[in-house]
Amino acid sequence: MKLAPIDRLSLLTSAQADALRARLVEVAYDGRAIARGESIAPGLFDALRLPLVHDALSLDDAPASDLALLFAYMGRIPFERFERALTPALSALALELGLVTRGDDGSITSPFLLMPFMGLWIISDPLSQDGDAVMGPGPTTHELARLLPARTPRSVLDVGCGAGTFALLASDRGSAEAVGVDINPRAIELARVNARLNGLSAEFLAGDLFAPVEGRRFDLVISQPPFVARAPEVDAAVFLHGGTYGDELAISLIARCPRVLSPAGRALMLLDAPVRPGAPLHLRLREALGDAPVDVAVFSTPGMSPDLMAVGYTARSLESLEGYAANVRRHRHHLRALGVTEFSHAIVLLVPPGGRFSISLPVRSISALDGEAIERWCDAIDLASRDPDTLLAATVRPSPGLVFAEERGTPDRSVEPTWRVRSERGVAVSRELSDASWALLEAIATEETVAGAVEVYAELCGASGEDVREQVLGFVREHLAKGLLVWERGGASG
Repeated sequence: MKLAPIDRLSLLTSAQADALRARLVEVAYDGRAIARGESIAPGLFDALRLPLVHDALSLDDAPASDLALLFAYMGRIPFERFERALTPALSALALELGLVTRGDDGSITSPFLLMPFMGLWIISDPLSQDGDAVMGPGPTTHELARLLPARTPRSVLDVGCGAGTFALLASDRGSAEAVGVDINPRAIELARVNARLNGLSAEFLAGDLFAPVEGRRFDLVISQPPFVARAPEVDAAVFLHGGTYGDELAISLIARCPRVLSPAGRALMLLDAPVRPGAPLHLRLREALGDAPVDVAVFSTPGMSPDLMAVGYTARSLESLEGYAANVRRHRHHLRALGVTEFSHAIVLLVPPGGRFSISLPVRSISALDGEAIERWCDAIDLASRDPDTLLAATVRPSPGLVFAEERGTPDRSVEPTWRVRSERGVAVSRELSDASWALLEAIATEETVAGAVEVYAELCGASGEDVREQVLGFVREHLAKGLLVWERGGASG
C-alpha cells in the first residue's frame, strides 16, 4: 500500500497544534482509550483481532473510542461522530492537513496512526504499508520507556528514531539536548511534525546510525533497532529488517555506541535476537565492542518461537491471503536454513567507564524491570569494581523483589531443606543456594557492613575473618553483578 503524503502535515502551526492537543486531552484520548481496544482478544496478532476491535469500539459512544478506532486501529467512523470528537473546526483542519480522508459515503478514515504515548501524541505510518513506513510507539516502546532513568539525562540521542518518540519524550521530561537520527528522510519529517504537535523542541537529523552526530557526546543513547531476519526473496523494510539473522544491524549499532557516549553516559536498547548455541548475545556484543572501555549487560527473557516470528512479522501483508501464506513460508524456511530454533527478547545496557565486563542476566520478564531496578544494578556494578577496603566498608542488602524459600519435598523436618531465592521483579537471577551461601546471605542481610558479615560468617565457619575474607568478597562481587545483592548507598560507605 502506498504511503500517504506528509507535505500538508508539515503546514501544522503551533497554534493549531495547541488547539488539537487541548481537544485530545478534553476527550481523554490517552492510554486508557487504547487499553479498551487492547483488552479485546488479547494475545492475538493485530491483523487477526482488528475486526473484533472495530466492532467493539464502534458500539462505544465515547469520543475517545471513536478516535481510537480511527487513529489506533485503522477503522472507519461516520463524519458526524468525527466532528463530535474533534469539533467542526478541528475536523476541517484534519481534513485540510491530510491527517484524515473523507470517503464517497462521507465516512472518515486515516492513512496515519495517531497514538497517545505517556502524555504525548505521535503520528506515524501503519506498518502494513511499504518499506519506508515510519514506526511509532508500540508495546516494546512502552517496555523500553519504563527503563529510562528517573533523573532526566541532560542529553539524549534516539537512534533509528522513527516518528521521534524517545527524543520527544526526553524533551518533554526536561533534557536540554534531545536529538533523533534516522536513515529514512520521511521519519525525520514526521518526527518534526510530532515535535510541533506536542509543542516540544528536539533536533532531528537524517543519516545512517551515528553519522549525523559525529563528534558529539550524549548522556543517554536509546534505540529500538530493526531486528527481524530478512529472507533473500523478501523486500527490505527499513523499520523492520536488521539483516540476514536480524541482529546484525543492532550489533553494529551497539559496537559504535562508545564513540558518542559522554564519560558517564549509558546506552539502552531493546531487540529480539536469535539464540546461537555457543555464542550468547552478551559475548558477541563484547567481541563487537573490542577494547571499548564499557561494561555490557544483557537482560533477557525467551522471545517468540520461529513459527510465531514468521507469522507475526509477515502479518502486515494480510491484505492478500495468498501473498501472506507465501511470505510466512519464506520467512520460516529462511530461519530453518539458518538453524535458528529460538529467540531471546533482550534489553542491552552499556555502562562506561568500565572494565570491559559482560554478563547475561535472565529475568522473569522485561516488564518486571524499571528504571529504578536498572539504576540499582548500575550502582551494584560500580561497587563490585571497587577496591576491597571500599567493599568491606559498604552496606549491602538482598535485592528488593526477592522471595526466599526453605523447601522440603516432604513434611518431615529431619530432611535437609533446599534453599532457594526467587526473583519476582528487578534484575536478580533466581537460583538455588548451598547451606553456606544461605548462611552468608543472612549475615550480609543483617550486618551494617560487609566487614561485619565477614566476622559473623567466620564465626559460623569456626574460622578467622582473614580465612574467609576473600570468599565473602568474591560472593559479594558475584552477586552484586547477578542482581541478588544491591548497594545501600545510605549505609556505612554510601
